[in-house]
Amino acid sequence: FIRGAGGRASLEALAAAGGNSIRTWGADDLDPLLDAAHALGLSVTVGIWLGHERHGFDYSDPKQLREQKERARKAVLRYKDHPAVLLWGIGNEMEGDGSRIEVWQHVEAIAKRIKAEDPNHPTMTTIAEIGGKKVANIHTHCPSIDLIGINAYGGAASIPERYREAGGTKPYLLTEYGPRGPWDHQKNDVGSVDEELGRIKAETYLGSYRAVDADKGLCLGSFAFKWGHKQEATPTWFGMFLADGRKTAAVDVLTEAWSGKPVADRCPQIDALTLEKIEGIKVGTTLGATLEAHDPEGKPLEVKWVLMEDAKTHLTGGFAQATPPSFEKNILEAGTSAVRFRVPARPGLYRLFAYVGDGGPGADVANVVFRADP
Repeated sequence: FIRGAGGRASLEALAAAGGNSIRTWGADDLDPLLDAAHALGLSVTVGIWLGHERHGFDYSDPKQLREQKERARKAVLRYKDHPAVLLWGIGNEMEGDGSRIEVWQHVEAIAKRIKAEDPNHPTMTTIAEIGGKKVANIHTHCPSIDLIGINAYGGAASIPERYREAGGTKPYLLTEYGPRGPWDHQKNDVGSVDEELGRIKAETYLGSYRAVDADKGLCLGSFAFKWGHKQEATPTWFGMFLADGRKTAAVDVLTEAWSGKPVADRCPQIDALTLEKIEGIKVGTTLGATLEAHDPEGKPLEVKWVLMEDAKTHLTGGFAQATPPSFEKNILEAGTSAVRFRVPARPGLYRLFAYVGDGGPGADVANVVFRADP
């Protein structure tokens, strides 16, 4: 049963947490990763990237299809005998709404060819949630696909029931799960989206893991997202680690779920981050915020405050984005429970972040978004 994560942060930390597997989204230069994983007893789902039509790939173009199929064949030939390889992941969220039969026919052609080259590893294709006829079309048009990978966030805990309702009979993996995404949230009063506190995210990770862990009938395991750091919507929305390598509470709860052992040094926890006002904030003025946080072991806290532009878009389709600019000189007075800062001079949306550490390997982070008016 896969207790896995997606991403390339510390494999040593994953193994120590009780994880046993990782997945990739592409098959470029995987030799060092496969070797490192095998040395730690971790298996690898090797992803074979397939083009997305929203990015210009044409599933009705025979030339593009031939080239993509050949890239997949070469990847299989290169890695099929490595002892860390667990299965082949053919594509990731390339299906759109799932109605394009040509996509599934191409997935089947690749899977059938892979089985001819390598009969020893299963084949999987990964979809974004299970709406429409995605599940039915895979069962109908992809007999050479052995199992279905499902990426789900806010709805991950209900996948066992909904997958069966959609007609799913093939085994499946929860190939991505994590906090509720920006698409799961309604816009707030300033026209942006609110990022949940770390403890809320951790509860979502744990609930999703437990739901599929209990489904031993069809589910073969899961991969938490993301074992690493990523700027997507914000610098902290999906990463289970911060940019400096410190773990978050999501790692703690999954460590206990995977290993069955308590975590000795848990991450500090932010209970609330509050601006002194949320309306009528003018550019160039001074604003304050208060922070409520504690450490489970009672250790003293250290806090770093960051003021940053809000991202231009919060829906990136899974792709990383450039980190927005920050304003270090605008932080005027910084403490462990309060901050005062100067609102930037340009009107727009901004986020105030509080990064809380306890001197150990873990941290918590929260942010609040606001609009600066002319």
